[in-house]
Amino acid sequence: MAVYVFSLVVGYLPHGVDNAQGYRAQILKDFPGSIKYVFTDLPRKQDIDYYSRVGIHAEEMLSVHQYFTDARSLRSTVKTRDKLEELKKSLLYTDVKYLDNEIRLLKNGTVLATIMLDENEKDYCCGTQYFSTGKLIRTEKYMEGACYIEYYITAKSGVKSYAKLVRRTFCNCEGAVAYNQIFEGKKEWYLFPDGRILTKSQLLAEFVRKLNLTQQDTVLLDRSAQFDFVQPLFQFGNKARFISVFHSGHYFEKGEDTNRLYLNYEYYYWFKYTNHIDAMVVSTQEQKIELIEKLQEYGFSIPEIEVIPAGGIDCLRYPETDRRPYSLISVSRLDKRKKIDWIIRSVIKAHQMNPEISLDIYGRGNGEHTQYLQNIVSSNQAQSYIRFMGQVDVAEIYKNYEVFITASLWETLGLSMMEAVASGMAMIGLDVKYGNRLFIQPDVNGALVDFDVSCLNDEEKLITEMAKKIVDIFSDKERLEKFHQCSYKIAQGFFSEMIQKKWMNLIARKA
Repeated sequence: MAVYVFSLVVGYLPHGVDNAQGYRAQILKDFPGSIKYVFTDLPRKQDIDYYSRVGIHAEEMLSVHQYFTDARSLRSTVKTRDKLEELKKSLLYTDVKYLDNEIRLLKNGTVLATIMLDENEKDYCCGTQYFSTGKLIRTEKYMEGACYIEYYITAKSGVKSYAKLVRRTFCNCEGAVAYNQIFEGKKEWYLFPDGRILTKSQLLAEFVRKLNLTQQDTVLLDRSAQFDFVQPLFQFGNKARFISVFHSGHYFEKGEDTNRLYLNYEYYYWFKYTNHIDAMVVSTQEQKIELIEKLQEYGFSIPEIEVIPAGGIDCLRYPETDRRPYSLISVSRLDKRKKIDWIIRSVIKAHQMNPEISLDIYGRGNGEHTQYLQNIVSSNQAQSYIRFMGQVDVAEIYKNYEVFITASLWETLGLSMMEAVASGMAMIGLDVKYGNRLFIQPDVNGALVDFDVSCLNDEEKLITEMAKKIVDIFSDKERLEKFHQCSYKIAQGFFSEMIQKKWMNLIARKA
């Protein structure tokens, strides 16, 4: 019995789906069968490291590209010392330069080769770059041995020259060629020694066939059906049990999101494949009810639908000293959808009424939006009480603050909110589906700010209401302490053991 999770993504900013996958990996750590988390795109070292940090072990990761070699491990196994000695023997170098994350071999000041060190274990290296007259010509990437080799030519874009990738050779453990990947413009092909030439979709189809899925196996689909691995799975893996996991809100009122109307694309694609899906997983009962309504409205079949929160908590966290008085914390990506600008502006208003109120913002986003948020703070001379803390592990940080605040327009569950109630925080957020209504109970552990689509046309009114809620929640210390205790009670419904049992029962159930 095996579980295959599709898919781990490559080249994207950290996302709530990734964190949910990490939570679930920890929840399922005692699963009796094997669990493999699949990269359908070739992972970089930083992708492997990132998923390791969120809780998925490298031994559990499976790369489609590496699957066609005899190497399986995604860990770095090439020792820096050995590679350096090898290069010293093969290159006519005059100098070796040691830097934090790389070792350079030079000849008369020109770089011949660069050994790229594993940032976590510098006794191991993850690759070597080779140069000719200062131009990159070849890169070796290491996981279990020499995993693959990339070949470059010098090309031009306008007046600038750059290293253009033209071929990637995947190797077996002993160095023999397993197959080649050829690039021509935006097209790519895979050439095998037996003469087969495959496209990317054909390679994925061949991968699914090689998995030899049976009725005892389960496939968890964490990504939208628009991804190119889905059709091969349904075509060649139809003996397995398919479970799609819905990580985001799926229905949008007119004007609620300028990029979407009605159905989220993720759900639109899954709706078309409901005949192939054995079960769907949502995070809240409210989401399940709405999902059933939409499936019925659009005339699609309704598979089994299970409510299993996207994450769980291992314990309740209590402050070791008094919480910082009048302190708020925000934890999320610095993304337009999260409306951190509303939080900042509401805290500025609240601070005018109570100068002791402060806000710390945890998370990161793209540079342009981050700068926009920082400009709001600086233009209002609010740097002394509104701080940007960057992206750090906040598991043990929540408990030092009194109030968690969110202005996100929708959260399917809201892992940061779950972590916040597990640290006994009072809560403030918009009255939006789904997670806010689950974790924020008005006058029990915090406050919900009235919200509908019309609020988007009158932001100032909404911000004023948020500011009032902020001032009010700090106005009664005895009530605030009750809010803290009630949050701990709410969190008890999300212990990992309970979530684990739900997942175990669902996976063990046969189609």
